[in-house]
Amino acid sequence: MNPQEELHLLYLRLKEEEPSVARGEALWAIFEETADDSLRFLSLWTFSQNQFDLGHFRSFLVSFTLLMEWIRKDEMTLTPKQELDLYWNYKSYLIYMAEQEDVTVSLLEEDLDRFIDFCDTHGFIRTRDYISFMVYSKLGDEEQADHYLSEWVDAPSDELSDCPSCEAFSRMTYAIERGFEDRALLLYAALRHERGCSRMPDQAHPYILPLFLSRKKERFDWSERLIEEVKRGETLFTGGDEPYHLYAKMYYDTNYTWSMEEKKQLIPFLTDRGYLQFLLAHYAFAHRQSLGEEASYLAALRTNLYEIAQSLDRRIEGVFYLNLVERELKRITQFVA
Repeated sequence: MNPQEELHLLYLRLKEEEPSVARGEALWAIFEETADDSLRFLSLWTFSQNQFDLGHFRSFLVSFTLLMEWIRKDEMTLTPKQELDLYWNYKSYLIYMAEQEDVTVSLLEEDLDRFIDFCDTHGFIRTRDYISFMVYSKLGDEEQADHYLSEWVDAPSDELSDCPSCEAFSRMTYAIERGFEDRALLLYAALRHERGCSRMPDQAHPYILPLFLSRKKERFDWSERLIEEVKRGETLFTGGDEPYHLYAKMYYDTNYTWSMEEKKQLIPFLTDRGYLQFLLAHYAFAHRQSLGEEASYLAALRTNLYEIAQSLDRRIEGVFYLNLVERELKRITQFVA
């Protein structure tokens, strides 16, 4: 079995397993052992939040999917504060579920409609349209994403709104994925001056760095600054952003080595969309290691990339992720040496 087959089989197996209970063990035990539905709900909810905070996105998705059985049936008694907190987590659930190729559009839209009803009831108009944008942008439905993007940008902030820097980050990454590079660079410049989460500029660096270096190679002053910022911010992140750090690293660290053990450790944290970015980083690494020569391993990686992209595109019968992969493969081939 070659290394790529080993990684892919590990990835497929992990998708079917129960979430890790290495952390949040006591909460999970309460969920399993108690017959009190309200306690089961709260312990599972707290466990899912714990997993999200640790960056264990797959475990978060599995546990919050179980929570949805209560939410869909409306079999909960919550205080207004608890309800608001729950729907804050619900936002993350919708976004990350949209990154899973085996989650149907119909199920996503059913859960999105429930979230929209909550927002409409409480007057959370900006959040309603922002999360709709996020869901359809992750699905690759450009028409719907563009529609909701135009709706939320001018709406007033509400209690469930993300901060301005988080919203700017979402716009920037969407522009990158659409191939709107000039727009992405402008949004990145604006993001650095937005108020909000202090970590957002650092989180944006590995996403923008490959684009910046391949488009703006003559700006060595900015290139060096960005490289230093990517290096400095790397330890702050969990699995969700790590593939983008790896991809950025391929553009500036010509001596980087990436062990099989490191690859194995990262895979459990990834959504399907994150796995696609992981494979792009893996391709950039293999391309550099092969010194640009055509190799059977690179061909296998390309095949794997196209398979994942097509599986994500199949839900909307589009080519959003296929186009993204082709742009990035072209960028790697032209720039990474």
